[in-house]
Amino acid sequence: MINYTLKQLYSFEAVVRLKSFTKASKALNITQPAVYMQIQQLSQNIGTELLNTKGKTVTPTFIGTKLYQTCLRVIATLEQSKADIEQTLHPDSGHLEITTTTTTNAFVSRILAQFKKQYPDMTFHLEVTNRKLLLEKLSNHNANLVIMGEPPADMSLITQPFMENPLIAISHPDHPLLKNQHNSIKALRRETLITREQGSGTRMTIERTLGMKFNSEIEINSNEAIIEAVQAGLGVGFVSKHTVQLELKHNIIKQLNVDKLPIIRHWHVVHNAKIQLSPIAQRFKNFIIENGQPLSKSKGIVQSH
Repeated sequence: MINYTLKQLYSFEAVVRLKSFTKASKALNITQPAVYMQIQQLSQNIGTELLNTKGKTVTPTFIGTKLYQTCLRVIATLEQSKADIEQTLHPDSGHLEITTTTTTNAFVSRILAQFKKQYPDMTFHLEVTNRKLLLEKLSNHNANLVIMGEPPADMSLITQPFMENPLIAISHPDHPLLKNQHNSIKALRRETLITREQGSGTRMTIERTLGMKFNSEIEINSNEAIIEAVQAGLGVGFVSKHTVQLELKHNIIKQLNVDKLPIIRHWHVVHNAKIQLSPIAQRFKNFIIENGQPLSKSKGIVQSH
């Protein structure tokens, strides 16, 4: 008969998710030998090796992968139960795990500050990351809510658009294309184009909608760095207009008039369809939707999902 404890399952889930005993021990706030002991006991109880170790990287075996999926379900159920009990005892408190992209960070921070005034006893952890890690968190149920631009179509998610997100082209204030009232996509292709890394929502939208392939090796993993690169005169960048309001206002950069731009996407509040939101998470989701800008028909190409 196979036996295992909750401590063993929590330790195993953390090691597999983080691919490291050291990182797992820090996440669980216990010593590395304690984590290693839990995994050893779990392997002995099951009767087979659960992990492969190559250098400092840890990956699950075939049986380990199956057990990891069980861990995710068990831990999700336990955490949900804990949240439900906490919310029943303290309906105006609770903890939120929120993940967002760099594009939406400014808005989410402002809306969290407003929400915290209404629910001062609630706590939250806000993580700002790239699209790849954000999708991992959605898949592994490691976030209550995710705020993002383009939800994936191949995951079981509940999504709600709440604000328009116009993508624009930006340049240095002295760029020669600013003299033109309109610029074609063909003219833009001749420029050095700066964009986010492979896999980012902004890059995928630009390539798909404008039929463009980026012609330089300049890939940058943050909007702030793209703005700085454009300011330095390295080329033309593509960003959400919401992220450059201040720079546009002070003429630090300029918005280029380009055919088919702006592309109107939407920001979405997203969570895994298999997870039932806690009362405080549901309140925050409603708060975001109510306080987002009304969706309307805007000039430019509208990306619907």
